[in-house]
Amino acid sequence: MSGTAFRDGDVAALFALDFGVPVTIGGTPGRGIVTPNDQVIVTNNGRGEVVGNVTTLAVQKSAFPPITNGMTVVTPDGNFTVRQLVAEQDAAQVKFTLGSV
Repeated sequence: MSGTAFRDGDVAALFALDFGVPVTIGGTPGRGIVTPNDQVIVTNNGRGEVVGNVTTLAVQKSAFPPITNGMTVVTPDGNFTVRQLVAEQDAAQVKFTLGSV
């Protein structure tokens, strides 16, 4: 990967493609990319790590109000809650894990 960061204007087109789905976060509708079997690595101060499978959601930051743990997320696959921020992928998009309601 070249390391090029997407800008806010670039991201809407990414989520509008075939892999983007309608989502609602905290009552605000938009589009996102749901990954039902994503892997997250959890470390303990460099003393070990665990790889776990989780459902993640990536969205355009500016399309939603600030996303916080516990917010309700509605996807075509069901209702979830925001569990934990995984990564600020760049200045325009954010990714977080989803938990059951």
